[in-house]
Amino acid sequence: MKESHEFRWGGLAGIGALVFWIVGRLVMGGAPRITAPVSTIAGYLAEYRAQILAGALLYAIAIALFLWFGTALATAFRRAEESSDAPALVLAGYILVSAIGFVGVAVFAGMTYAMTLHRPLLAIAAGPYTALTVMGTVTGIAMAVPFGASAAAIMRTRVFPLWMAWAAVVVAVVMVLAAFAVGITGGALAPDGLLVGYLPGLLAGLWVLAASGLLIREHLPVPAAGARPVMGH
Repeated sequence: MKESHEFRWGGLAGIGALVFWIVGRLVMGGAPRITAPVSTIAGYLAEYRAQILAGALLYAIAIALFLWFGTALATAFRRAEESSDAPALVLAGYILVSAIGFVGVAVFAGMTYAMTLHRPLLAIAAGPYTALTVMGTVTGIAMAVPFGASAAAIMRTRVFPLWMAWAAVVVAVVMVLAAFAVGITGGALAPDGLLVGYLPGLLAGLWVLAASGLLIREHLPVPAAGARPVMGH
């Protein structure tokens, strides 16, 4: 039978998503806090207009690759246990998160374009800028779905080592807890603070990196004797 490397490509897509996401964030420069003065936020949008638009395109590519990774992950779970609902929930979670991500990135790019083209609009830039940041925090609830479903699927199928399931549980819990910090307006627990704005993403990125590495190796186990090989070889 001809070898299929769909899982390897899915793993590469996961790593690519992380690379494009990190580069996109670096390109956008030092974004001000949501508590910064209106003039600071307006000045950032005006000064970094080109970088923000370029970063938005990189983010969009990262999201597309992230969805590809999630699809490969869901397929691996489904091949290991076709009767389970967990693979469908994993795929639905990645689709949900990707859709929200695309909307957020597109709105941020559109807001920046419009406000820097029509400069009087910069006077109200702090409003949508803050709203999008808070939106990202609330999205933690949605982000918890694919990680929680992945944890359940791993525990059932043992497609990945069991520690990957518990790591996914930790990521999902941190995502949910971070979302509940949405009402805090200052400090490390604010929507764009160190713990809420960066820790969940860091943990999620490390998990995706580990899962991508396992997909690239294509050494996923067959859960039961006589079952179809997960990797499709």
